[in-house]
Amino acid sequence: MAKQFFVLGIGGTGMRCIESLIHLCAMGMFDDTIIHLLALDTDKNNGNFGRLKELKEAYLNAKGLKEQDRVAHKDTFFSANIKYYEFSPDYEKKSSFKDVFNYGDTQFKNSEETDLADLLLDRNVEEFNLQHGYRAQPHLGSMMMYQSIVEAAQSNDRNGIKDFVSALITETTSGKAKVFILGSVFGGTGASSIPIIPQALSQAAQVKSNGNAAILPNTYFGSTLLTAYFNFNIADKDQIEQQKVIATSDKFALNSKVAMMFYDEDATVRSIYQRFYMMGTSDLSWNPMQSTSNKNTKTITGGAEQKNDSHYIELFAACAALDFLNYNDNNLQQNKNNFKTDYVYRAVSNDYKFEFKDFVGTTREKEFAKKLGCLVAFALFNNGVDDFVEKARSGEDKEIVGFDGIDPSQVIYLKQYFRLFFAKMIEGGALEEGWLRQIHRSAGGGDKFLLNAELFAPQTMKDLMKFAWNKNLYRSEGIGKDNKYKVYITSSKFNKFKDAFLDKLNNGKDTGIANPGERIYKIIYDTLTELYNF
Repeated sequence: MAKQFFVLGIGGTGMRCIESLIHLCAMGMFDDTIIHLLALDTDKNNGNFGRLKELKEAYLNAKGLKEQDRVAHKDTFFSANIKYYEFSPDYEKKSSFKDVFNYGDTQFKNSEETDLADLLLDRNVEEFNLQHGYRAQPHLGSMMMYQSIVEAAQSNDRNGIKDFVSALITETTSGKAKVFILGSVFGGTGASSIPIIPQALSQAAQVKSNGNAAILPNTYFGSTLLTAYFNFNIADKDQIEQQKVIATSDKFALNSKVAMMFYDEDATVRSIYQRFYMMGTSDLSWNPMQSTSNKNTKTITGGAEQKNDSHYIELFAACAALDFLNYNDNNLQQNKNNFKTDYVYRAVSNDYKFEFKDFVGTTREKEFAKKLGCLVAFALFNNGVDDFVEKARSGEDKEIVGFDGIDPSQVIYLKQYFRLFFAKMIEGGALEEGWLRQIHRSAGGGDKFLLNAELFAPQTMKDLMKFAWNKNLYRSEGIGKDNKYKVYITSSKFNKFKDAFLDKLNNGKDTGIANPGERIYKIIYDTLTELYNF
């Protein structure tokens, strides 16, 4: 029976961490798992939120166009079944704290309440527009987010909070649930939400179940404590006057330090969370909007323009979620009984050359290498000249039969996923970076990140198609150095793969997968892992 896992991504950083988690799912790292995935952000028009939704649509529909056709599998690509939910507080009509608080009426009827608000919040914090998030004001954001989640549970309308909480109630009724939160502690929305999410979910469940749900005693909670790892342009005087409150990256390191002191000292937080994953970088020079920074010198506070590039630390965060899912329940229960929280971290080498074990530990490093490399190979021969799955579906390749039941749209979504995963061809045949190429660049480029530097060198689709992924996928040392396959001078890397695929198709054991799209993914997976000698 598939495992159930509940994950929340909060704020802009949380959205990018979810992206990395979905890519891990596509590799097959979350085998035999149903992931209930809640994207939670105040800024529903945020560019990273939009990119996440595009990725989510590509993943789900590459798995199957109908929800009932999507099930969790093992030892294949796209093995996890994702149940996706999203929620954004409605700040369209009431867009500031004063609006939400009904400050004018409250001041007239209960002036002591507005006096308390004025004591705790300065005027700009009370008046700035909440639609772009809480802007490094977690003292305000925690209160606002808690209220929004509870109000969503009380609403008569269907929404992502109610659906997510309903699934969580079902899981805690029959056993223990695991909830993992992805977000930062140095900004606004994530920093505001991590401390209050367990209580907010518990209260929402109480509302939804008429007081019958017991979320807190039957749930293990884990979270990232993701500290500062990037910077952005400092706002000018005019922009500050207009926006009233703007987060500034020069304060991120201080915000991170204060936040970590809070998590270390707050007894309530430590009594609810069983495991914290501490992570960050010593270098804050990463500009997440490098590709557009020369076009816009203003600070982007949110909206569609805020589409930050992916960073390797977000992959670390997604791997932390993977670790929490597989962490021993008995140890988590012991922590829960003793009101104890484990603080864990993983260091990398001083030269910042990343190894597979840095992300998943030594027990899973070979699995991670296998699944990442094979997904890259699948992307290369299915999103360029060869277009393997479409040729099998359409009957263009006469030797491959049995896949005419794949819906053409499923193949389109598969190709869209690979464009988001690795690269997309744009005007003139040039390549636009996908997630993996951005991650490689954030790690310093060259041979510092897991795979062969030659994989990331091509700048056009034509040059990319020349890359010898059969023998040059991995670096020349470490895990993967011996995982390659040769081709004879009369053949090609693709033809050798196709011959091995046909042998699996015609002579291999039954996959047991009914969906023809997922069946071909499974055979491709088995073929590649065998060719690469894993």
